[in-house]
Order: sequence, then structure tokens, then C-alpha cells
Amino acid sequence: MSWTHLSNHAEILAVHAAYMGFGQIVYFSGDQHDPDNAKDKIIDATRLFDCSNFTVSNPHSPGFDTFCSGHAFLVAANQTKLLVGGGTEEFPNQGQVLHHDHFPGLKNCAIFESPSLVAPYGQFGWSKAASMNPGPLATPQQQPKPDPAKTGGRWYPTLMTLASGDVIAFSGHPGSSDAAHSNNVPEIFSLKAGPIGAWRRLAPYTSEQAPGDYDRNALPFYPRVHLLPTGDILCSNRVRETTWVFKPDVGPNGGTFAAVCKFPTAPTNEYDIYTKPSVMLPLLHDDVAANAWVPKILVCGANTSWVLDLQGWPTNPPKGGGGWQWVPSAEPKNDRNPSPIRRHSVATLLPTGEVFVTGGIDVSEDTVDDPRLGPTQLDARAVLDPEIYNPFTRTWEWLKDPAPTPRNYHTVALLMPDGRVWVAGSDKDASPGMAARNLDIDIYSPWYYGNPGRPFVVDAPSLAYPGDEIQIRTTFQDEITRVVLMRCGSCTHAFNPDQRYLSLYFERRAGDALMVRMPPNNNIMPPGPYMIFTIRGNDKNLGLPSYGTDIHVVPERPNGRHQG
Repeated sequence: MSWTHLSNHAEILAVHAAYMGFGQIVYFSGDQHDPDNAKDKIIDATRLFDCSNFTVSNPHSPGFDTFCSGHAFLVAANQTKLLVGGGTEEFPNQGQVLHHDHFPGLKNCAIFESPSLVAPYGQFGWSKAASMNPGPLATPQQQPKPDPAKTGGRWYPTLMTLASGDVIAFSGHPGSSDAAHSNNVPEIFSLKAGPIGAWRRLAPYTSEQAPGDYDRNALPFYPRVHLLPTGDILCSNRVRETTWVFKPDVGPNGGTFAAVCKFPTAPTNEYDIYTKPSVMLPLLHDDVAANAWVPKILVCGANTSWVLDLQGWPTNPPKGGGGWQWVPSAEPKNDRNPSPIRRHSVATLLPTGEVFVTGGIDVSEDTVDDPRLGPTQLDARAVLDPEIYNPFTRTWEWLKDPAPTPRNYHTVALLMPDGRVWVAGSDKDASPGMAARNLDIDIYSPWYYGNPGRPFVVDAPSLAYPGDEIQIRTTFQDEITRVVLMRCGSCTHAFNPDQRYLSLYFERRAGDALMVRMPPNNNIMPPGPYMIFTIRGNDKNLGLPSYGTDIHVVPERPNGRHQG
């Protein structure tokens, strides 16, 4: 059995989760998807999970409802900082008129911080961050007694770290008194703007009354966005039948959209919303510059999966001519459906480069609300067997190892430093309310876990710049075939925008030392917390990974000079 089951262990519903380094996972959920909690402002739901001894502690919560917020890591030296922005103003039909059955969002923000690696150290906890920008105020005809404080903000946004270490926010529902139905204009948060940072909107606020380029190219809620090595931001959701990239701070409107290719045809319409994973596959060093750091995007979780190969972008069209290329499925272990859907599954990058997919229910978007299914039958259609994708052979494998717990809406999963996968969250039968919370935690041990031949990183620096040459020390130095830098993950709603895998150039030095060269810029390696792994070659052609060691990446040096 490769699963460790911790029954009723989480204490709260894990809707949002992030690996903070120091062996700690933070998870939080504000009102815990409970309308009464939201109405009564019972929102203190944050916990820390210790990956070494499985203990759970309470670092308390910020003073706003973080349910269905967005989050991403900020730049910080020798410390981990997670920016959390947006959230839930109230549940539908709790007072708003203009936005009807949609959740209005908040513009509140906070930063969850780790201790520092240098004195005075500190402890895990929340600090204040600047609020997002206000939006256009609705008229009294649209919303009785409109409140200027309840404009702007975002519910169901995606936050993503830029090369500068700033964070950009996409999409989301604004507050209940906002004249716009969706907050389509991105905002960028910078800690450099003051003691609590500041947000700037990329363009004047557009709305349904004044449509603009951002409204015409409106991204879906919780958009699947990835920072490419070119600095472009790719959205792997379909936008007007097309896959697009966005270039912030380019052009007269504060940003420019550019078409990449057509989106795949049905049944991949399943990927249009927030229930399916999207993953940037491993970025690999190569001695030939044209083959280095080639981005490839995997979308999965429907009954088909697709990969977009962006070698040569933007000079050349996507590899293969047609853009998204279909990836054949493996033979599943599911007698009910030979090609099951994994709605609300989560995809996690492993240090081997494989993608581990767990959870989900075998229900399509068309049938999830089918009254014949019944409101308490969704978990009965859970897909318990995980599957794994090998990006080097472009093959899927179903694992004959069913998970102990059905995982539905609000499931999260993260890579732990020892290479295992932490899985938590899920509303039973996708229902709201405290009684529907799944408080079990499951930990999956991949094929390499427990292998006595795994190497260990004996020593590594705590800080790295782009282009730096750093020295690490590892066991089995003469058998190391790869050195891997993995960005710490933050996950919500079937997507982990922070996770990233970088295979680095290295040379052997005397004794157990390796000289490792960091990627040349922060588009490839965004600032924030990472783990470094060494990979020992073996007969699986994937290698045995070490345990991960914390390392923080910071922006390029101002003078452009790097250590050598």
C-alpha cells in the first residue's frame, strides 16, 4: 500500500494550500465553504502541517474571508512569502442584487510569512498587504444603496509570480456594488511600492458599459496561466476558440493579447473551466540554445489529454503545426468507464519529472447537475486510482493503488520535500456546509520512496541568483545524472500555478561536490521558494531523486554580473 491515511486529521477544510519550505504546508479556507460561517464572519480557518511528524498547528488567519481567493509566492531572500488576495464578500443571495447568484469578491490581501533563515528568525504568521484597486460603483438602479467599499476585488482569481518577483492577478468576480460583472483588467502587486506593497491596474477599468480589449479577451475564472521563458503569459484555457498569450505592460492598453493556436476541438471543451489541471512540463537545460528551456503545457483531467509544444515560440508556430497534440490514454482500471473523466483532480510534478494525477470524479460538465444523478451520488463516482504521466516518453500509466479517500470539489495536492505527495480537502459530493467537509489527509508514496539507493543533498546554499554557479554536495556524486530545481507549489481548484520543474546544467568537482548553473533569467526561474534535488541514474531511465533542500531564488543582480 503506497498511501498513508490520516483520518479526520486536517481540522479544517483545505481549500487552499502551499508548501512554505521549512518542512511546512499551510492550508486555509476562510468560511470553509459554509454560508452560515460566511454570514457570521466565522473565518479563522488556517493550519500548518509539519511534513516530518504530521502534526497540525494553528497560526490563525487574516481578518477577511480567504475562501476562493488567489495566491502566489512573492520575492523574499531567506524567507518564504505567500501573497493571498481576494476572497468571498458573501454567499449568493445574502444581500446583493446586481450579481444575482454569483459570489461577490473581496479586495483584501495578506501575506503569509515563514521564519527567516537569518536572525531575528521570527515565526510563521500573517502580515498586512495593500488592498486591490476599487472598481466602478453601481447605480442605485442596479444595486440598492451601493457601497464604494464593495467594488473591485476578486473571487475565483488566479495570482501568478512575474520575473520581477511581483504578482499579477487575473480574472475574478468583483464586489457586490461593482458595476462590472467580472474584473477583467489585471492588477500587479509589488512589495517594492511601500511597507505593505501596492497594486496597480494595467489599464483604466473597463466594464460592460465600456467594453475594451480586456473584456473582448476575458479570461475564465481561475484561469490556467503559465509564465513562459519569453516572459509571455500563456493561458491554457480556451479564449474565443483560441489559445492566447498575454504580454503585460506592452502596448497602449497596458497589455497585449496574441494568438498562439486554435484550442483543441471537443471533448476538450471540458478544459474551459476550473475543474481540470494544467501543468507546465519540465523545462530542461540543453547545450544547444535552441533546445533549452522549451515550454510544453499539459492539460488533463477530461477523457483526453493534450500537450502544447512551444519550441521556437514566438518566432515559429507551435511544434507539430496544429498546436495542441493529443496524448493517448493508458488502459484505465475502471470497469464503469473505459476512459473516465477526473473532474476536480489535481496534477503534481514529481522530482523525476513525472506528473502525478490524483482524485476527481467521473462526471462530465454536462451531467454533473443532472437530477437523475442525485445530490449524494457524486463521490460514488470517484476515480480512486491515481495515474502518472511520463513527459519523456509521452505515456500515461494507471496505478493499481486506489486512494483511501474520494476527492471532489476543493481538493488540493502538493509535493513534500521527501518526494511524497500530500493530498487533502474535498467537499463530500461537492456540497457546501460544515457537515460536507472532508478532513482526511492522504499521503502518497511514489515508486522511488523508501528506495535505499536514493541520494541525499548534503549541503546547498540558501540563496541563488539567475546565472549563478553554485556548489552543492551530494551522496553518489559520480552517479548523479540530473540536478533539479523545483518551485514550491501552491494549489487551489485543481490548479497549481506556482509549481515548476527546472533541470540544470552541472559539472562534477572534487569529492562529493557539483557545480550547478542556475538558469539565465527570472522568466525561466521566477523568484521565490524552491527545492533542489539530485537525481541518481537507474534502470527506469527516470532516476532516483534525493530529498528536497530549500533554496530561495531572487531577481537578477542590478549590475547584471553573476557569481562564477
